[in-house]
Amino acid sequence: MMRTAFAAILAVVVLIVSVGVAGEKVPWRRRIGKDVATYHLSAHKRVSPELWPAEPDSPANLEPDRFRDALGQLCGRMPAERLERYAGAVLGEAGRFDVDPFLLAALLYDQSRCWPRTPKRDVERGRFGLTRIPVPMHQPHVRKGEYTYYVGSSGAWRPQTLVVDQYPFNKWQAAKVEPHLYFAAAILSIFERQEESLHSHFEGVPHRHFISHWFYGDRVREVEPENRVLTARRRLIGYYEGAGLFRVGDLGGLDVYPPLDGVPRLVIDYFGNPRGRKGTTGHRGIDIDGAAGEPVRAIAAGRITFAGVDLPGPHAHELLEPEEAAELANSEMGPGGLYVAVNHAGGYGSVYMHLESLAVQHWDEVEAGDVIGTLGRSGTVKSGPHLHLEIRKDTDRIDPAEPLAAALVDPFR
Repeated sequence: MMRTAFAAILAVVVLIVSVGVAGEKVPWRRRIGKDVATYHLSAHKRVSPELWPAEPDSPANLEPDRFRDALGQLCGRMPAERLERYAGAVLGEAGRFDVDPFLLAALLYDQSRCWPRTPKRDVERGRFGLTRIPVPMHQPHVRKGEYTYYVGSSGAWRPQTLVVDQYPFNKWQAAKVEPHLYFAAAILSIFERQEESLHSHFEGVPHRHFISHWFYGDRVREVEPENRVLTARRRLIGYYEGAGLFRVGDLGGLDVYPPLDGVPRLVIDYFGNPRGRKGTTGHRGIDIDGAAGEPVRAIAAGRITFAGVDLPGPHAHELLEPEEAAELANSEMGPGGLYVAVNHAGGYGSVYMHLESLAVQHWDEVEAGDVIGTLGRSGTVKSGPHLHLEIRKDTDRIDPAEPLAAALVDPFR
């Protein structure tokens, strides 16, 4: 009787595994990402994966000091000992689990901006540490120091295990730097091994990289988080390689350079898009997706003709020094927020709006690529962080997507 019962149970298990790849059932507890932070979903949905060029390879023969310095440039100011600790842990754990350290570091930046404490809102959502590991998603799959996952093979799901016995897997360990990056690297390595199988089985949205599964688990629902991480990775690689300035176009003979690092960057709203009451006002520039706090650069050499704030009401603009701008609340600003205007040679000018901070002041001279402020969402109510960029020739406005085409992924063109 016991043998019969055991045989019946075994038959059910085999059946579940055998239909796992082609059918609805899978032999594990589904990993489902919830409450994923997004800002510009509709814009990212317009972009098919084919519009993006191939992502750059990670540099070979990686130098730890250069990596540390590049990570510091990506993260911004932090104590030297913390930067050293982060860089060492990223390189160590990425090497242990054979994952791309630039990807792991980019995920760290995207999820925490390199800040060590997990905010209460993320703790309440079950996300902990520098990369906001969704502990409840993975906890059922970790037993006795092993993470069990499945890979499709010959029409069936085959169990695999990854040893993760260095630390206990729980929210307390996930909040600590070294254990956290240990588990983050391990989970990335698992999703990389599973990507093909998960993509074949689950009807997720088309995406470019396995990093999407970090946010959404088995079935990918959106691509915005993926695009954010890959943009941060391009920035980090550029800083590591010391890429510097490179020309992307011209304005009547005036060389033009990217306003943001880590190109190409996504256009989320286009020049001339009808706005205002009944759509009577056309969008005067383009909106480019970005991360709060990243550097915004002058697209060409020139002189600062305005650095300050758009205030509520018509024609209400006030010059500010960077220190004054830092003290101004978003609720006090008009729709343009903090912004900078630059006059260039040949009657050309550029305007950079919704900045988080100012790095220049009125009448400063700047070279192409100089930092004029940081990207933000000042003056906006609902929109996420982005750069509103305008270009003009004398009194005529120009579509910035034309001279900057080589630095953009533009689903509107």
